[in-house]
Amino acid sequence: MENALTIERPSSLSNRLKGKVRKYFWGYFFILPSLLIIILFKLVPLIIGFGISFTDWDLFSAPEFSGLENYIRLFTDTTSIKVFKNTFYYSALSVPLNLAFSLALALALNQKIKGLAIFRTAYYIPVVTASVAVSAIWVWLLSDFGIINNVITNLGFKSINFLQDTRYALTTIILVDVWKNLGFNIVIFLAALQDVPEELRDAARVDGASSWNIFRHVTLPLISPAIFFTAVMGIIGSLQSFDLVFNMSLRHEGGPARATSTVGFYIWQNAFRYSKMGYAAALSFGLMAFLLVLTIIQWKMRRSWVYGEE
Repeated sequence: MENALTIERPSSLSNRLKGKVRKYFWGYFFILPSLLIIILFKLVPLIIGFGISFTDWDLFSAPEFSGLENYIRLFTDTTSIKVFKNTFYYSALSVPLNLAFSLALALALNQKIKGLAIFRTAYYIPVVTASVAVSAIWVWLLSDFGIINNVITNLGFKSINFLQDTRYALTTIILVDVWKNLGFNIVIFLAALQDVPEELRDAARVDGASSWNIFRHVTLPLISPAIFFTAVMGIIGSLQSFDLVFNMSLRHEGGPARATSTVGFYIWQNAFRYSKMGYAAALSFGLMAFLLVLTIIQWKMRRSWVYGEE
């Protein structure tokens, strides 16, 4: 009896393994191409880039090992400190504005009013419009002879150099960024709002709750997962800002006195204009490390205010 058991056990284990292989084979087979693409075009370049960050390399000569010099420069170079400050300001202003305006517009578009259907299509047009086209239009509108300055001068005020004055340049680009990306958050918020059970609002009205209290105590908690998602995505996107900064900056130099230079733009400059690939790689990994830490903190904090995450 014991011999029979000892003979059958390996056989049953083998059968179970074969069963699992058959069960999951096609799943792994179909994700294999995507997995290979991720490895070849994401993981491998990431490893190579990390190695480059410890070198002094100009793309033409052989890389020279420089140790931690590039990373030390991140904290001592006045230009890198300035562009990091600009990037933090960019994120601190653009994310709250985008969340506030997109939520307000989503609430308006969620009403059952005739004619709103056309706006539900129109608001997403800037999102799918190329950044180059958006930048060209806004540069023209904001120029000395553009429509906006025309209106300002006709009202009796002095024209404003929106993109050439250090006081306004970065804020102007941020506002254009907010306008361009509103549609993405509106879609998320609309979906979340339409998922809120109407019965809960009706019950609150029966109990005498005002519109504000219904929004604050019923609607807002139920759409808090959507707010969390858009906030995280907004912070990640704003800290990586490049396209609008590149296209709207004065002569693609990061604005007057680097007033509009962000980390993403500074990485591009060092890599492809100054041929400092090692320092550009170090900047990239510095930004990645900051984003990783910030995202982990946000993920840990979600339990304190996101509904259903207690």
